[in-house]
Amino acid sequence: MTTVMLLAAAAATADELKGVDSFLCSPSQVTVCSVDGDCSAEPPWKLDIPQFIEVDLEKKTLSTTEASGENRSTPIKNLEREEGLIILQGYENGRAFSFVIAEEDGMASIAVARDGLSLAVFGACTPMPSSG
Repeated sequence: MTTVMLLAAAAATADELKGVDSFLCSPSQVTVCSVDGDCSAEPPWKLDIPQFIEVDLEKKTLSTTEASGENRSTPIKNLEREEGLIILQGYENGRAFSFVIAEEDGMASIAVARDGLSLAVFGACTPMPSSG
């Protein structure tokens, strides 16, 4: 019974993204695979993946946070909201990316591919605090 109550509490505090156009995503798990079949789990920072990624659906951009000091930004080429999912795709600097983010709880599955290398990234997203 306690487990059921804990699961219900966790579901109630999920980071819902329905109707949200600006949110923050953080990668937690990354698997890297090379063309020769070698795959390994790596921490995101070891692969130069930002700790936080700002997603702005209105501007169609992915960017690093101001606090990171990195000043990186990437355009989103394709954006869809369908069946409770936010799907983002793009291509820049020889890398293609695809995000699938559940609007209900903010959980993200991300794929990044370049010549001879692919990354599978899992993470979570939360609405950006309103400035006001």
